[in-house]
Amino acid sequence: MVDLIATLIALVVYCGLSWLVTAGIIKLITLCFGWPFSLLTATGIWLILALARSVFKSRNSDK
Repeated sequence: MVDLIATLIALVVYCGLSWLVTAGIIKLITLCFGWPFSLLTATGIWLILALARSVFKSRNSDK
């Protein structure tokens, strides 16, 4: 049970950091071009990247 909780906490931390980094990069890009920043848009882009990462992940077991 402890392993399951530790795994879930690690997953939540990983997803949170991933979202934070993605939103931060998008915020910097919007600042550079003078575009308005939206957390909804940043979250949508993060979700698209997560989906693409899961679809196009490497199937090699060598790594």
